[in-house]
Parts: sequence; C-alpha cells; structure tokens
Amino acid sequence: MKTAELLIEILTQELPAIPFLQELPHIASKWQDSLSAHHIAPCDTQVFFTPRRIVLYAPHFPLYSQDKEIKSYGAPISIAYENGDVRGALTKAGASFFAKLGLDPASDRDKVSMAHKDGKEVLYYAHTQKGVESASLLPEIFRTFLASLSFGKTMRWGDLSEGFIRPIENICAFLGDTHLSLSAFGVDSKPQTFGHRDLGFAPIGVGSVGAYFDTLRTHKVILNQQERKERILEQIHKIGCAHSIEVELDPALLDEVVAITEYPQALLGGFDEEFLELPQEVIITSMKENQRYFAIHKQGRLFNGFIVVSNSTSNDTSLIIAGNQKVLRARLSDAMFFYRNDLKRGLHTQGLENIMFVQGLGSLADKSARELQIAQILYAKYPQAHTLAPNFAQLLEQSVRYAKADLLTEMVYEFPELQGIMGSYYALTLGYDPLVARAIREQYLPLGEDSALPSNALSAIVNLAGKLDSVFGLFSIDKIPTGSKDPFALRRAANGVIKIIQDQGFAFSLREDLRTLYEALGYGAQKEDSHTKGVRPSRIDEVAAPNDGLDSKKSAACSGVQADSFRPSDDNLPQTNCIKKIESFFLERLENALPINPSIFRAALGGLDTHNQPQRDINALIQNALALHEVFNSTQDKPALLSTFKRVANICKDLDISALDSINPALFVHSAESMLFESFSAIQDSAFASLLDRTHALFALKSPLETFFEHVLVNDKDEKLRANRYALIGGIYREFLTIGDIAQIAI
Repeated sequence: MKTAELLIEILTQELPAIPFLQELPHIASKWQDSLSAHHIAPCDTQVFFTPRRIVLYAPHFPLYSQDKEIKSYGAPISIAYENGDVRGALTKAGASFFAKLGLDPASDRDKVSMAHKDGKEVLYYAHTQKGVESASLLPEIFRTFLASLSFGKTMRWGDLSEGFIRPIENICAFLGDTHLSLSAFGVDSKPQTFGHRDLGFAPIGVGSVGAYFDTLRTHKVILNQQERKERILEQIHKIGCAHSIEVELDPALLDEVVAITEYPQALLGGFDEEFLELPQEVIITSMKENQRYFAIHKQGRLFNGFIVVSNSTSNDTSLIIAGNQKVLRARLSDAMFFYRNDLKRGLHTQGLENIMFVQGLGSLADKSARELQIAQILYAKYPQAHTLAPNFAQLLEQSVRYAKADLLTEMVYEFPELQGIMGSYYALTLGYDPLVARAIREQYLPLGEDSALPSNALSAIVNLAGKLDSVFGLFSIDKIPTGSKDPFALRRAANGVIKIIQDQGFAFSLREDLRTLYEALGYGAQKEDSHTKGVRPSRIDEVAAPNDGLDSKKSAACSGVQADSFRPSDDNLPQTNCIKKIESFFLERLENALPINPSIFRAALGGLDTHNQPQRDINALIQNALALHEVFNSTQDKPALLSTFKRVANICKDLDISALDSINPALFVHSAESMLFESFSAIQDSAFASLLDRTHALFALKSPLETFFEHVLVNDKDEKLRANRYALIGGIYREFLTIGDIAQIAI
C-alpha cells in the first residue's frame, strides 16, 4: 500500500483551554471515523496542538482508498424475466436493474446471477469498486471531521451560520510534497503558517511537511504538547533544586498551562510574607484559579512564592515576573480585606433566611433547621458515637447550626469552592471547639471517587444530615435524576451517604431509617413559606440551586416518576411512594458501587434480616454481597452449585420460612437425612470467625444436599416424614437467607 506523510494544520484564534482539553481525547478517534466513512484504511495519526493551532499528522497516510465490494439486489426472478424463465426475455423490472447498474442486457447478462433474499430468488450483481486517490476524498473527509468535533459553546464570525470553537484564520495541508486544497468556514487552505507572536505576525510560507516542522521550531513554536509539558516540568525541577522549594504540581493546572503556551518558560515569583496570614487554601485558590500559578512549599509549609509559566521567548523575564507579582498582590490584598472583615463579623446565621435553597424547599435557614432535626435523630440512633466527646450533643448542634454560616462571608462569595473550608478556619480562629471546626470543613466530603471521608462520628453525622436532607427534599418536589442529568448532584450525595455509613460502621436501614427520617421532617407536605418569596438564589452549587421556576404549590409527591426494579411494594400512597423511590435510588447507587456480578447483589437483596424482613441495612448488604461474591467466584463448578441450591429454593418457595416445624431426627429414614442434618447442625452450633467462613460452610452443604436429593423423596406420602423433610430443607434455606437468596444468582 502506497503511503505519504499527511499534515493538516487548523490555525485559529486563541483556543479556550478547558473546553478544548475536554474534547482532545476524542479528536483522534473522530478523525479515524471520518476516514473509515470514506473507506480509508486506519492509519496512525498524531494530534498536536498549541493555543493557536490543531494539527493532524499521519506519517504513513494511504494514497488510495480501499477497494470496495459492491453488492446489488434486484427484482425477484419470477418478475424479472418473462414467465420467470431466466433464459427468456427481461421484463421492464429486470431491464431497469441492468440500466441502474450501467450494464448492457445483451452483452453483460452473464455478469448478473441469482441470490436468495427474504426467502426469494432475486437478481444479484457483485463487483469490486477500485479505490480512488485519497487526495480527492480529503476535502470531504476534512469537512466531516470538523463537523464531528464538539467543544460545547462555539463562535460564529462573518456572515457564517455555522460555528467553531474559535474563528479559523488559515488551513495548511500537505500530502507528501503536494499542497492540498481544503476549505472550511469560508477559509481556503494556503501553504503557510505562523510562528510565535513575539517574532512577528506575518505568515510564513512552507513547501512541504518537513519544512512546516522546521519553520515552527525556528520560530519558537513547540508543537508537541508532551514536549512542552516535559520542558515545563524540567524547568520547575531546576527552580525547585536551586531554591530548595517544593512546587505543588496540580495535574489539571499543568495541562491547562501546557494548552495556553507555545514556548513555555517557568519563572519564579514571590509575594509579601504578610499574606501568609491568610489560610493557605485562599492563597492557593487565588493563584490557581485567577492566575494559573503553581503554589510553592518550603519545609512543609506554604512559601511566599509561586511559579508562573510564561508564553514568552524573551531572555529578560524581569518585567514578566514583576507584572505577575503586581497582579497577585492586588488579588491577595482583596482576599486579606475579605478575611479580616469576616473575622470581625464572626460566624453567624442571620441572612441564611434570605438565600433560597431550592424553590419549594425554602431558604438555607430552613435547610439548616431540617439538617439539625436529622442530626438529632442520628445522634439518638448511634450512642456509640457519643464517646468522641462528653458534650457530643452540644458540639453536634453547634456544628450543624454554623455549617452553612460561611456562605454569608465575603471570602466564600468570592471563592465559592472554599465553602466549609473557610467556615472551619473562622471557627478555629474565633475559639470554637476543634471538633466543630472539623465538622464544618468535612461536611461536603467525599469530593470525588478517591476523596477522603469525614474523620470522626461528629463530622459524619453532620455530613449525613446535609446529604440526606438534599436527597429527601429534592425527591419530594420531583427533582429526581434522570438518565445523565443530575443537576443537583444527588447521585454523588447518595454515594457519599453509602461510603460514610460503611466507613463509620453505622447501622442504617434503607427502609426503616429512611422512612423514619422522611416522615419525621414532613417532606412532601412543604409549601414555600411567605418569607422566602423573592429571596436571592444561592450561588453555591453544592448547597443550593438557582430558582428553577418550579411551582411551589404543586404536589410534591414524586408522582409520575418511573419506578425501578428495586420497588419494594405496590403501596401507591404519594408520600410512601416517594420514600420507596428514595430507597430504590440508594439501592441503585449501592449496586453500582460494588464491583461484583449484579445478580449476586440481587441475591443479597433477597436475604432476610433478624426480623425475617428483607435485608436493607447498608453494611449488611455490602458484607453479604461481598461474601457471596468471594465464595461463589472461588467455586470451580458454578452451574452445579447453582443447580443444587436453586433446587432448595424451589422446594421452599411455598413454605412459610418464619414458621417452620422443628426438625425431628427420630423421623429420619435414610442415612442421607442424618448426614445432612449433622452437617447443618454443625454450622448452626459453630461460632465462625467471619461471615466469609460461615458462607463457605453453607456452600459446603452442596455435597450432603446432593446425596440427600439422590436418595430421599422430600414429598413423601407419609405426612410426618414429608413435614420433617420440608423442615430440614426449609431450615437450610432460612439459614442461607440470612446472607442472601442464592436462587437469584445468574452466571
């Protein structure tokens, strides 16, 4: 296959880094899709970019498209030929088939054969269409590729009706040494490019792929983004070694800096030590979010310096450093002003009543009041947590009361991502108990998949109260996640609840406890209080949401929402129905969180608790599911194992498991009955070291059960024998149900 180098450069105005980086992982595959659509063989294509250009480079691009096998089907033989005789004359239907393919019915008749299609014999013609020159296809391939790119918001310029991420200023394309004529968005390709802006704004002519790369290098453009990243890291490393400092390398910030530079230079700047009075999160956030600076640490503490990556070719960087220091000083001066003002005011909650949580759920003051009720119920439920502090109840009330107070501060208004963090700093500075400060800081954890969790029971209860209130409240007004849409991050909240309960070892039933909390706070019966009308929406994404126009008078009963496969009952009372949906929602999150066969989780879900009710305790479900998963996966002959225990389940399907007769060994007739009973009794009498050991033991009943089924007729004519055998099998099934219903497991 003949190949040549392919280069396409799309020169644009400055690309916005974040939207571009989000689409970057898909660019190569979308290019390959465009090639495949035009029958170009897959070829390795590298994607390069700078702030001003997107470049596709294929070292070995096919010069011809692939040959294509064309298959054509025509009319049934019965109507394509007169009287259906293939030796006879063509009918009008048959002749039109030849004409459509450009065949001569007289000379090309032997090229057309018969094939079976849809149960009929029809006219059939197959031929190979030779590939064409790729150069002739590339204009259309290029347009298809550009149309496939999705950067979110786009720009339109001139009189164009279509848009792109930024206006395109030039297209430069070569296949081998031949310049390609491509066009897009009213721009025709030209054999030219542009160097770094420091060296001028005039276009530079190029005559080949090799000349293009040489021109960029000569004109201070490092095209390969990986090379730019390595250059930045090397420069930062040298600065760190020279000044005995450690640079905080935020991966996302590093990617962004790479995306906004063509010729990066890492420079060391500084700021006045007086600003170190600010919490380090304030300084780091200000540098990172506003200026794209890297923070510096020295001897384990934040250092009054920063790394800025300049997109400059100048050897004299003093003015660049001075300019960045001046801008940062202004930012930190503002932050210091906010910080000192906030400390003067102290932590207070007056004003939360003027910030709407979500329309239909009142203000943030209302939310805080509900969270306190939830926290107090959880406090009573978990007396083991009280050992954390003798005044646990007082600390809990204080933590919940001031959890949202920092949303009223100037600092959090400026930096919403510091909510909770600033409240914690203010609480410590103002003399509150360190446990209260920590609970305020940890109320939003976890922040991601691998994020930390609340570090103690007080923080955990405060955190759970906030997340549970959000889930309850939003479900009660029909704000339920659907598909990929979850504007209030309720899935993340539910995942957090599950992780925290698991981490703390709290008993929490997704039936009784959810119902108790939901009903105690009267969700679903709330109406918008008059004092919340017209209050401003909060700008805090995690805690509040903008006014979405929901009619506060509408029913809040979750009606009309599709129930899922976890529906526990058919109770259609509005409030009960909503609670069921919340239970189902949590069960879905729990199933998704466990890396196991879904049917094994369903088996655990089919188990019973100590009250012979469906198991819904979060930790019990997790432990039972993982034990079943571990034992089942270690089994060699899974089909045989399932067959045996599903037979047990089928025998017991009509039994009242909670009211079985006592097993009478005196009624055993066959030794297989005695052997099974002894094995089962040994399990009941054993004190297993772990649930896993007990599960292994129950699965080990497979062998005596198979012997029992081979030699013993359960449904014996003798009523006493039959009842005794049902009691034995039912007892085994009931014991298994304390872990799960193995009949639900599918291979």
